[in-house]
Amino acid sequence: MRATCPECGAQAHIAAMFAEEDGKRLALVVADMPRELGRAVLAYVGLFKPAKTALRLARAAKLAQEVADLVAAGSVCKDERSGIRRPAGPALWAAGIEQMLTARASLVLPLESHGYLRAVVFGLADKADAAQERQREEDARVGKHLRQASGITPSPHQETPLERQLAWIARTLDMGGLSEEEAQAEREKAYAKHGRPGEQSR
Repeated sequence: MRATCPECGAQAHIAAMFAEEDGKRLALVVADMPRELGRAVLAYVGLFKPAKTALRLARAAKLAQEVADLVAAGSVCKDERSGIRRPAGPALWAAGIEQMLTARASLVLPLESHGYLRAVVFGLADKADAAQERQREEDARVGKHLRQASGITPSPHQETPLERQLAWIARTLDMGGLSEEEAQAEREKAYAKHGRPGEQSR
């Protein structure tokens, strides 16, 4: 009896799916991945299926291994010539594959390489990196970096009166409501009232 993989279209005798070396290799590669990534990869290799024939099991195993190698690098590069890389974990690769599967109708199939996947994941990683940078800048603006520099770790959702005052000053300065000199004067008032960073815990 023959069986067909519902994801990639690979066909083989049902026993071969479990006993054939290529089948074992595919199963081992996918089993070693986080669950969501493994499921996504099985669907992703289907994008390489030729229009009029089934995807060979050996080809499916090779493609899955190539994706596993990309994920194992821990980062993604859109174009090796540029050398620019971004951190990318399994969840990001799974998200990139899901994005491609959702847009399947607009893709030129069958795919010939992982170039498009790398570009998609790089875009997601770039957005994540930019969001983290914005968060770091926001933390610095509200004075969190001052407490961290003093060795005090703030609670995740606890903002001190000094931090609130410094955040208000920063926002008002950004909107043009204060000059830099006025903002500094307001900061000194806040320090006088609440204490400087590091003094509040004494």
